[in-house]
Amino acid sequence: MEKLTEEELKSLQESVGKLNEFKMALADATTQKHMLQVEVLKHAENLAGVQRGLESKYGNIEINLQTGEYELQKEENNQ
Repeated sequence: MEKLTEEELKSLQESVGKLNEFKMALADATTQKHMLQVEVLKHAENLAGVQRGLESKYGNIEINLQTGEYELQKEENNQ
C-alpha cells in the first residue's frame, strides 16, 4: 500500500483539524444565538406584561425610566 509523505499527511491532518474546530465553533455560536433569542423573547413578553399592568392601573402614560415620573398622554381620536 502506498503512503503519503509525512509533510502531506501532517498538512492534511492540520486542515481537517482546523475545519472541524471552526465547524464546532460555528455550531456553538449558533446555539448561543438561539439561546439569546429565546431570552430576548422571554424578556419582551415580561416587559409587555408589566406595561399592560401599568396601563390598566394608570392609563396611557409616558414614564421617565430614570425617575419614575410619568405624564398622562392625550388620546388621539382617529375619525
